[in-house]
Amino acid sequence: MSKALLVIGGVLNTVFFIFHLLLGYQIHQLTQVPAPYRALMEALNLGGVLFIFFFACASFFYGKELLQTGLGHAVLALAAVLYISRTAEEFFLFKFTPVVFGACLLVGAIYLILFVMALKKTQFAAPAGKIEPSLAENSSELRRAA
Repeated sequence: MSKALLVIGGVLNTVFFIFHLLLGYQIHQLTQVPAPYRALMEALNLGGVLFIFFFACASFFYGKELLQTGLGHAVLALAAVLYISRTAEEFFLFKFTPVVFGACLLVGAIYLILFVMALKKTQFAAPAGKIEPSLAENSSELRRAA
């Protein structure tokens, strides 16, 4: 189930990525917005595009790491918070659009479910305080290299 959710999340992030690329072009074409504000809008959109692209790539190519590592869990949590906060912004900052609201809620829910699943899986996988043998070996190799 987690693989299917990762693929769905990756596909939806790819759709958002393409949408925001097109949005960036539209922002660039705005002539009635003062140049400093337009530049700020373009910069923020570009940052968002990079985040969305990262989430898509991570979902497609690094699913195992997302589900099994602390950094992966942090990425899943960040993706969930990003999309759930965007869902809330639909009420407070934008004119409510059901399609945007539903799409962001869906993606946020997918990453939140993946985050909870990953936490439950790692919680029962190894007792707290034990270091994986491969990690212990790598840390000793790192000390020797230093």
